Amino acid sequence: MDKPLIRLTSYNMDSLLEKELESLDECLPYLSDNAVSWISLYGLHDENLIGKLGELFGIHSLLLEDMLNTGQRPKITETDKYLIVILKILDFDEKTHQLSSNQISMILDDSFLITLQEKEGHYFESIRDRIRKGNGRARRKKADYLTYVLLDAIVDNYLINIEILGNIIEKTEARIFIPGQKNLISEIYKHKTEINFLRKNIRPVKEIVHRLMDNESGFIEEDNLKYFHDLNDLIVQASETIEIYQMMLSDQMNIYNANLDLKANEIMKVLTVFSAFFIPLTFVAGVYGTNFENIPELKLKYGYLYFWLLMLVITIVLTIYFKKRKWF
Repeated sequence: MDKPLIRLTSYNMDSLLEKELESLDECLPYLSDNAVSWISLYGLHDENLIGKLGELFGIHSLLLEDMLNTGQRPKITETDKYLIVILKILDFDEKTHQLSSNQISMILDDSFLITLQEKEGHYFESIRDRIRKGNGRARRKKADYLTYVLLDAIVDNYLINIEILGNIIEKTEARIFIPGQKNLISEIYKHKTEINFLRKNIRPVKEIVHRLMDNESGFIEEDNLKYFHDLNDLIVQASETIEIYQMMLSDQMNIYNANLDLKANEIMKVLTVFSAFFIPLTFVAGVYGTNFENIPELKLKYGYLYFWLLMLVITIVLTIYFKKRKWF
């Protein structure tokens, strides 16, 4: 993004405020125990903005570095003041069949939630719309419930991407036995890479959700823990589905290689049968191609015909023998 974007959504049961801010200082008057403030920062390239965030909210520089490192493994960190969650939002491009990630960091306090994202996206627009309309529990709950709702949207997005990629993997399996699929093995390997990418970014989220359910820091209200248990079921489902597709891709590669070996064996079988025919024929032709003068059959009137009849008999006998043995 050329310029960072700061969005504030402050709400309670009776009121709602949404606005874009020029600086982080402008959000301070809206932080209160009587309302939930959701501060969204888009764009991580502005060091001054991130430095200001650490200064205003007392966030350690090492934690800020983790938030800025877009290659950071998903993790959860608890401090005396905040609960910090870092994870990835994933997108699957159906045209290129490639996954991309957008890192999001969440800083949870009792009365506010700060989210930092690499770029602006549509991921949470449905949640904002629910807050505007007052649908659901969000307007009645605190910032910990908002954290759950965002995590739930992210995990739902995981399941959608897994399903899309899974459908492609299942269709690929049907093509294994179709002749002429030259690029199939590279496609299978590409899908395997994408599934590994999913696994790498989703599996740590199980640890995050378990830490949230343990709630040792007390940032999650007891009444809201049941929602995180439901979230845990979803992330377990996502992890298990990934494992299934990983096994399916491994099986596809094994079947593909076995199919290639089978085709090679069929070719070798045909070549071997042909060589078996020609070995005795070559032997007979070699005998009669020798340069000795006293070969009895050389003086026969129909010796050449007898020679070809012998060749034909050998061929017929071999054919009958191979068929009885079911070699072809």
